[in-house]
Amino acid sequence: MKKTIMNIVKYSALAVIVGVAAGCASSETTKMIEENQKAIAQVTATANDASRKADAAMSAARAAQECCTRSYKKSMDK
Repeated sequence: MKKTIMNIVKYSALAVIVGVAAGCASSETTKMIEENQKAIAQVTATANDASRKADAAMSAARAAQECCTRSYKKSMDK
């Protein structure tokens, strides 16, 4: 997911550069580019937040698994 978003950002930036370099950036095009950049920034922020939450969930799951493993080993030793 994060890789897909980063690809969208890269290609959008490339499109902006090509459009400006070609000299076809009218005021409407510039406005559209700015709106797209804002939308991309929001999507990127949301993806980064989701990634952080997923990392936290994975950490909690690993801690729970470790606790269960220790409890199981303790019960088997009895």
